[in-house]
Amino acid sequence: MFACTEPTEPRFQIEQPFYLVEGDIADRAGYSEIRVSRSDFGSVQLKFEQVVDATVTTTEEGAGTQVPWSHDPDRPGTYLPPPGFAARPGDSWSVTVLFSDGTQAASLPEQLPPPVSIGNFRVIFDQEGEYDRSRRFFVPVFRLLMDYTDPESTSNFYQWDFRYWEEEVVCATCEGGVYREGKCVSTATSPGRDSRYDYACEGEEPCFRQTRSNRFNFGSDRAFDGSTVTSDEIGTIEFTTLGGILVEGILFGLTAEAYGYGKVVADIVEGSTGLNATIPAALNGNLRDPLDETRQILGYVRVVSVSTARTYLLRNASTGTPSPNQPRINYEPMVGLFVPPRAPCRGQGRALGKPEGWP
Repeated sequence: MFACTEPTEPRFQIEQPFYLVEGDIADRAGYSEIRVSRSDFGSVQLKFEQVVDATVTTTEEGAGTQVPWSHDPDRPGTYLPPPGFAARPGDSWSVTVLFSDGTQAASLPEQLPPPVSIGNFRVIFDQEGEYDRSRRFFVPVFRLLMDYTDPESTSNFYQWDFRYWEEEVVCATCEGGVYREGKCVSTATSPGRDSRYDYACEGEEPCFRQTRSNRFNFGSDRAFDGSTVTSDEIGTIEFTTLGGILVEGILFGLTAEAYGYGKVVADIVEGSTGLNATIPAALNGNLRDPLDETRQILGYVRVVSVSTARTYLLRNASTGTPSPNQPRINYEPMVGLFVPPRAPCRGQGRALGKPEGWP
């Protein structure tokens, strides 16, 4: 009854990691990407490391056309098709990924689903929109509402998503250090461990940051086949700061198989403690290693139709009150002739130039 215990962190020795391949082959330019990663069981928690040296090729099954994809250096593990690439109605596409260790990942062909147009997309403000349990108060949010008409006499499967852009003024932040030569370093004059310095974005063009939603919002038309859906809420954005915001609502058309896979992922991530739970067989997705059937390849590469709509909002004092306790910008001060460096507009969804739809 009286004894001491020392907690230990068990480590696992798994000789053969597995690969995770996910992404979209879309019918609109700029919406296709494939993400490739490899499992890391170095500790109890499952982690993934991005694969940057894979060879990714997609094939249109009807004509046999092969399209090589290239790695995006600004987003490790992400592969993109040639500029302007878009799948066409009736196309069936598959993907093949070759890894440096000889492993292959090949997907089953999928035919492009027909697109469903967005009728209207709007954003409304709600000052006490959602209750945040961790902060113990209601946060103000913008509700994203979408209208669309479901085609009659066909089974349709959807994912609702959104993203938004805000102008970025800070492109680097150093906690307990200073920004020098492209990275945060500790110096004798660094601020305290609990302090930070922010660094403005460099360049003459404005810098914008794109943020994607983290929601797994899947559905079918079983309950509204052939009907017009109005004011369907596809997500919310917390009101945290003043200034402009450009919001894009996205309606993906999916195959039945892609919808089934997405629902399984949503149930695991949102209905349990996360991906550390036992992985069901359904998560094997549509990828296999044709050279080694025992090799485990997880993930799903979807062939999707994409419909989008954008709206711009100017958030000001008349909109409402932003969430409290937001961090303030703390630039490194000038000392004599020393001017703090600026940071490049790259990484974390940043890009120079106004996105389409920004006034």
